[in-house]
Amino acid sequence: MAANPGSGTKKLSGGNGGAAALLLFLLLCCTASMALTPDGEALLELKVAFNATAGQRLGSWRAADPNPCGWEGVSCSFPDLRVQSINLPYMQFGGIISPSIGRLTKLQRLALHQNSLHGPIPAEIRNCTELRAIYLRANYLQGGIPPGIGDLTHLTILDLSSNLLRGAIPATIGSLTHLRFLNLSTNFFSGEIPNVGVLGTFKSSSYVGNLELCGLPIQKGCRGTLGFPAVLPHSDPLSSSGVSPITNNNKTSHFLNGVVIGSMSTMAVALVAVLGFLWVCLLSRKKTGVNYEKMDKQTLPDGNEKPTPTMSLD
Repeated sequence: MAANPGSGTKKLSGGNGGAAALLLFLLLCCTASMALTPDGEALLELKVAFNATAGQRLGSWRAADPNPCGWEGVSCSFPDLRVQSINLPYMQFGGIISPSIGRLTKLQRLALHQNSLHGPIPAEIRNCTELRAIYLRANYLQGGIPPGIGDLTHLTILDLSSNLLRGAIPATIGSLTHLRFLNLSTNFFSGEIPNVGVLGTFKSSSYVGNLELCGLPIQKGCRGTLGFPAVLPHSDPLSSSGVSPITNNNKTSHFLNGVVIGSMSTMAVALVAVLGFLWVCLLSRKKTGVNYEKMDKQTLPDGNEKPTPTMSLD
């Protein structure tokens, strides 16, 4: 039987196609395994946003790396290779904090203090729900504190001091039950410090340098826009003001305080009156003593001195 030359060619061609497909699959797998992790891509966006200085100082941050765990200032958890810490203080960065920070969902420590960063604190930071410590002091950050920071339930340290931040302090910070250190000093915050949760437990040093702040933590009363107290005497405070209504106990306390103050005033007046009376008596006794001494020198008509008793004040 004569061989069919076409059949052999077809079999060979089919074998080559399968080998090529297998080779392409292996190549794609290798390429995927060598691609930078999503955390690494987020960090590269941060690097670009920092400024040209970051390009010089962060030379180890390369897109060709499979993960960012060997990059300067970066530490990761194992074995998942997720970014846990960014520690880059004193680096002279002058750009902004990229919203890509919100993609680092396993980040526990963010330390970018003592740089020249400006712009707002990105609202996306609320997605970094594992954060324990935020150090952003001594920059030029602007805007307000994102209310979403109250979602960072594991946060123990929040240092935003020495920036250009302004506006009200979010009451949501009060819900951070693990917060042990708070420094919002030397900014431009204004309004009443919410006396809620942990916000009422920090000393005035946490808020010093914000001239327009008021409230119980700094022992400074708040005033309305017309210069009058925000809560007028004998008036019912609005529920939106955040001040608890005056209770009967408070009224009783005020009454007792008035009684005590009135009693003390009466006692003071009585004491002054008694001292005045004693002083008059003393002057009267001195005058009487002088008169007795004059009488002591008088003589009788026969020329003999009349013995006159003398009175001494000793």
